[in-house]
Amino acid sequence: MKQDKSLTIGELAVSAHVSLRTIRYYQQQGLLPSPGRRGPGSHYSLADLRRLRLIRRLQQDHIPLAEIRQRLRRLYGDRKSVV
Repeated sequence: MKQDKSLTIGELAVSAHVSLRTIRYYQQQGLLPSPGRRGPGSHYSLADLRRLRLIRRLQQDHIPLAEIRQRLRRLYGDRKSVV
């Protein structure tokens, strides 16, 4: 994948092997930033894909979502896009 490629939510879900519902849930929980825009024109970056894959990997290690959220804040900082 090219570094500047953007992904639709469907492409993001397929690439990360998760459902659309899972992506939306992670956004609601503050684990994954929203794309900034809603609807069919919204796109995600490769950084979002890497973040989503990290979340899934941590979950496979049985780490609770609250702990994952804290780790993501430490890793990515306390940006407005992440609750």
